[in-house]
Amino acid sequence: MHTVLGAVATTLEWAVDDGDYDEILNETLFAYDTDDAANVSGRSNLLKLRTLARREVWRAVMGEVSGDYDFKDEAGDNKRSQVYRQARGMFEQAAGEAMGYDPNYLVEQDTIDYDDPYQAYDENDDT
Repeated sequence: MHTVLGAVATTLEWAVDDGDYDEILNETLFAYDTDDAANVSGRSNLLKLRTLARREVWRAVMGEVSGDYDFKDEAGDNKRSQVYRQARGMFEQAAGEAMGYDPNYLVEQDTIDYDDPYQAYDENDDT
């Protein structure tokens, strides 16, 4: 997760050894429905775990920077809200990728009956 954040982790001063990712890992494990990442094996399961972790780490970044605001001073404009906008975009992408792993996510296809109200009347049509 730290590598995924890259420079954002540096900006937030997050470090693995400081426990900054502990709660994010817990949320990832809950989403995966396991108690320990060591129980996860196989390429498809590891892909699922990594996908869920990306979503959760960007969610945590959004929470961390949500109170950051823009301000001006003698040094210039400080656009601290840019980090939030970036994190939100990355979260939305990660959430979309993780959606297929959500047991409540369902896509169905069905036919739709459609009557065109502007279609000319056909007196020979008995439907």
